[in-house]
Amino acid sequence: MAAIDVHSLPGGDAPVIEAAPAARRINRMLAVMLAVFVVLGARAVQLSFAGAPESARAAAPAPTPNHPVRADIVDRNGLLLATTLPGFILAAEPAKIWDPAAAARRLAAALPGLDAAETERRLRSDRKLVYLKRGLTASQRRAAHDLGIAGVTFESEARRVYPNGSLAGHALGFVDRDQAGLAGVERALDEDIRRAAAAGRPFALSIDLRVQYALESELADAAWGAKAKGGAAVILDGRTGETLALASWPQVDPNTPAAGAESARLNRAAGAVYEMGSTLKPFTAAMGLDTDALRLAERFDLTRTLTVDGVAIRDPHPFAGPATAREAMAHSSNVAMADIALRLGAEKQRAYLTKLGLFDRAGIELAESPEPLRPRAADRVTTAILGYGHGLAPSLVGLAGAYTVFVNDGARVVPTLRRHTEGDPVRAMPVFSPLAAAETLQLMRDVVIEGTAMRADLQGLDIAGKTGTAEKPGADGKYDPDRLFSSFAAVFPARSPRYVIVMALDEPRRTAENGNLATGGAVAAPAVGRTVARIAPFLATQNAAPSGSATP
Repeated sequence: MAAIDVHSLPGGDAPVIEAAPAARRINRMLAVMLAVFVVLGARAVQLSFAGAPESARAAAPAPTPNHPVRADIVDRNGLLLATTLPGFILAAEPAKIWDPAAAARRLAAALPGLDAAETERRLRSDRKLVYLKRGLTASQRRAAHDLGIAGVTFESEARRVYPNGSLAGHALGFVDRDQAGLAGVERALDEDIRRAAAAGRPFALSIDLRVQYALESELADAAWGAKAKGGAAVILDGRTGETLALASWPQVDPNTPAAGAESARLNRAAGAVYEMGSTLKPFTAAMGLDTDALRLAERFDLTRTLTVDGVAIRDPHPFAGPATAREAMAHSSNVAMADIALRLGAEKQRAYLTKLGLFDRAGIELAESPEPLRPRAADRVTTAILGYGHGLAPSLVGLAGAYTVFVNDGARVVPTLRRHTEGDPVRAMPVFSPLAAAETLQLMRDVVIEGTAMRADLQGLDIAGKTGTAEKPGADGKYDPDRLFSSFAAVFPARSPRYVIVMALDEPRRTAENGNLATGGAVAAPAVGRTVARIAPFLATQNAAPSGSATP
């Protein structure tokens, strides 16, 4: 029964009975609540079609790309060299940040490396959206998200990762924020890597990670021991041209290429040119043998100074008497090689050097590979100087490519970073006759047995090669005997040649560790010997299944 209110009218009239005011209030309340429910229901229907609000979408996990634009890069044995991982960008909508200072402090505490002051400055921006940090991992994104800061959002981005750090860093190169290649094979083979990604397969390089590690280790040890400015090395399969290892020191980490010194970003193996000095002498000997301008049985008078158009050419360590061609090569005679070059003449000499690839940029797939510095003149003095290795500056990998003539019976193959598969043809370009190449190879073996490269000699694994010690120009433009480019170029095994290895140190110093010498024979040859000893077991296994065959 509803409650009633009983009261008396003025004047003592009979009492009047009325309905209670509470009933009216309840009715009004029910009407208001019904209206609220109607509004909420309509809003729920609207949201179901419109999707989550912007703040909710920002808090939801960012989608991961299903198909990376770049394929994984692997070495010749399938070991991972580069991959693409999901990454995130930390962003914010400044208008929604209530307390920029507090938000910046909390974000900086959760994300090491994030600068709180700079973050606060960006959070106070009048822009609609600001980016605070790129390259967040999934765990870092979670840490920032769990702070629950209104206005903080995330965007997904692909992140290129090189799991081996600086190993093979110069060969691999790196990419920009948009996954475009900027250096190394990432740049030179950008389209191939993208096509491999579209096909859902990795992109294989010719690099052998085991050989690469051994080469980089020995190069670094040699450079440190000689207190060198820099160094470089390359190992080729001389039959196919495949680059098994390419190293430059100081190293660069492609994950953070801008973090190191600018000099570390220079690819000294493929992206720079140098006068290689006496490592070019075997080519002069091969030219002479190929044209009958040189006979192995003849003797050279190396006690004299050779004068060419008023320019004196002499040997740093003159011989006591006549020397055979083997002795002249073993002890790196400038006079003998200049003599042979003059017999050939400038035209033939340049024709051979062109066929050797030394007058053109190396054909390896690296965009940073430069043109060599070629001699401008073709006079007798220039021809003589070229004969013993000065006046021409190719890249280290270009020199290694030229040395493949001693593996392929006088034919040259072009260095490549692509992995060959069985049955792939290899184009070999004839340069010398097989006999001339074989005889020159024996001269190079004598260099290791009894000449300037004896420190590279190994028991049980014969190496043939030639040392080089080239003076670099000083500030006055003249050659400076204290600024050397010291190298050793070799072929192994000499009895059944297959591989080419070239190593060089830029401006090594004379240290007690190297017998107070800074020559190629003192600093580069021993490191090459140690490298070959380390990689021989890997290469012996690889030889069981040849990856290609050379066809002239």
